[in-house]
Amino acid sequence: MKRRILLTVIVLLGIFATWNIIWLIYVNVKFEKYMEAVPKNDLGAHILEKDGYVFNVKKPEYLSFTGNLGVSKLNSLDGLIIWPLLFGGYEYGLRLQTEEGVLEITVDDNKELLQSKMNKTTYDKYKEDIEKLFAIAEEVWDLP
Repeated sequence: MKRRILLTVIVLLGIFATWNIIWLIYVNVKFEKYMEAVPKNDLGAHILEKDGYVFNVKKPEYLSFTGNLGVSKLNSLDGLIIWPLLFGGYEYGLRLQTEEGVLEITVDDNKELLQSKMNKTTYDKYKEDIEKLFAIAEEVWDLP
């Protein structure tokens, strides 16, 4: 009985250690290039102000695989959030300041509207601003 409990504890500790190692490698490898492009500021956060935009990198929290990249206009609520996916690719979210207020939307890799309270006509009206946010993010982080 004691052997069985000991074996169970060893297996669980092994699984936990493996999960920690995988997480550590993922965070350091996956987010390294993003953090190099946006170095730490005086407070230790990866935030950079450049050409009227603010760029930030948020590494995944301990044992989580979800981190993000952010680009926002300095004097606006407009912004782009990019979630690097575990096995490649990205998910994208936008916050846009419109006449109706601030709207949050999600778009696909082709910058097409996925889900939101925003209709296609309003989205098309802000398409140029959206393209600019994507272009700046792609330039800073060398995104595909």
